[in-house]
Amino acid sequence: MTTTRAFLGRHLLGRRCLGHSLLGGALLAGAARPAAAQGAWPSRPVRMMVGFAPGGFTDIVARAVAEQYAAELGQPFVIESRSGASGTIATNAVAKSAPDGGVLLFGHSTPNAVAAALFSNLPYDPLRDLTPIAQIAVHPHLLVVPASSPFTSVEQLIAAAKKNPGSITYSSAGIGSVHHLACATLAQKAGVELTHVPYRGSAPAMADLLAGRVSMTIDGVSAVAPQIAEGKLRPLAAGTLARIARYPELPTLQQLGYGDIDAMSWVGVFGPPGLPQPIVDRLVAASDRAMQAPAMIKVIEDGGSLPASRRTAEFRDFVALEIERYKAVLGEGKIALE
Repeated sequence: MTTTRAFLGRHLLGRRCLGHSLLGGALLAGAARPAAAQGAWPSRPVRMMVGFAPGGFTDIVARAVAEQYAAELGQPFVIESRSGASGTIATNAVAKSAPDGGVLLFGHSTPNAVAAALFSNLPYDPLRDLTPIAQIAVHPHLLVVPASSPFTSVEQLIAAAKKNPGSITYSSAGIGSVHHLACATLAQKAGVELTHVPYRGSAPAMADLLAGRVSMTIDGVSAVAPQIAEGKLRPLAAGTLARIARYPELPTLQQLGYGDIDAMSWVGVFGPPGLPQPIVDRLVAASDRAMQAPAMIKVIEDGGSLPASRRTAEFRDFVALEIERYKAVLGEGKIALE
């Protein structure tokens, strides 16, 4: 297990960033108060880094937050994509940035929590090297199979896995992703062997799932809901501890007897270490007002997510608990990462 983690760490962090681009341009402040009337910060455009490709849920929510911040704080907030290495490239860049409010991170549970449980050689410490500001949304996951699948229940799927070990495959967005850990945890709790098929991102993983080349996955509501609505995927269970409001008829994996699996991801705003408290306070206030904006509410609801209200110290405590939760899931070789 240690060797695997070390190899994955070198692979993850050794990949070269092939470049980055400013996406979408500056989000101008509509009807905003003049920046000078609000104090010294922000006195220039602020870069908000996103560690995942454009078009995904993280990017969409980041842009909505940036637009609200711009309107509230009177300066453009520019989305800068530094995708790759499961979001750790962007996270590390912000962790090494000057604490002047010029650079922020729109973080995600993978680089901000999962990576700390997986890799011993991260170039940043998620708790020490980032300033937590505001959690924005929590994104629940569902266990789904292709519509052509013979399985209409989790019980049937697990029974097939017990009958033919390794015959049931699952896709993920990559080794160490939330999808991977959720499916691997299910295998452990059910006492079966499931075969992991990792991909370089959610899009190719979803394409092969829809084509029936893999048996199942546990993925976010925003990714699977359109396919469910079109009759291309069949949901079997909620991957979270509580039932999902959009699919209240679906039992949770816990209710089905597979332990306390809580498959969800989350997003939020972070700054570099040592970010001055006045800047933090302004961003917290801007975040609270942003969450009341109809456009922001719509983005979160359309993505099948839940708004989050954790701020500063409470947000940091939550991240710390998430890291420990993933360490427990991965501990003692219980979850294979191959």
